[in-house]
Amino acid sequence: MESNNIEIEYISWKHLHLALIMLVNNMISTGFKPDIIYAVIKGGLIPARILSDLLEIDEIGFIGVKFYKGINTREAKPELTLPPTSSVRNKKILVVDDVVDSGRTLQLVIEELTRYGAKEIKSLAIFVKPWSPIYPDYYYKETNKWVVFPWELVETSKELQLRENDLGEDYIIYENLKKLI
Repeated sequence: MESNNIEIEYISWKHLHLALIMLVNNMISTGFKPDIIYAVIKGGLIPARILSDLLEIDEIGFIGVKFYKGINTREAKPELTLPPTSSVRNKKILVVDDVVDSGRTLQLVIEELTRYGAKEIKSLAIFVKPWSPIYPDYYYKETNKWVVFPWELVETSKELQLRENDLGEDYIIYENLKKLI
């Protein structure tokens, strides 16, 4: 799919849940069971919540990193905007983000959680870009497209004119959201 000369890949809520279930099954098969899930704000918030439900893990921590200024526009380097919110000392951590692109955000988060005393850290992202020098331990799919998630339709539409063929069955949701803003 292409919108304003940027190839996009939209993942619906249904597809997202199926991807996360597959990732949980992969993680379980490796024997890893985290003590706490750590969401990278903003992209990792919703997947981390869904994963906490699937894995039956009550504790979710948050760490803030700002890197993107807009679609396909990054800062010079990722910046820590919120330090870890929950103790990680001697705990097994699952770091969750939506997309690993340059790998620099993931690298910063792992370094920070290590500095705070995490016992073991594994990472999970829904998508990874093929050019990333760092891959998460668990990921659903490699893509070179700009990924649009169902929780960011308004945010994305401010920069792109999304079309029906970009969003499939969720286009009606997008059209109704546009009426509210």
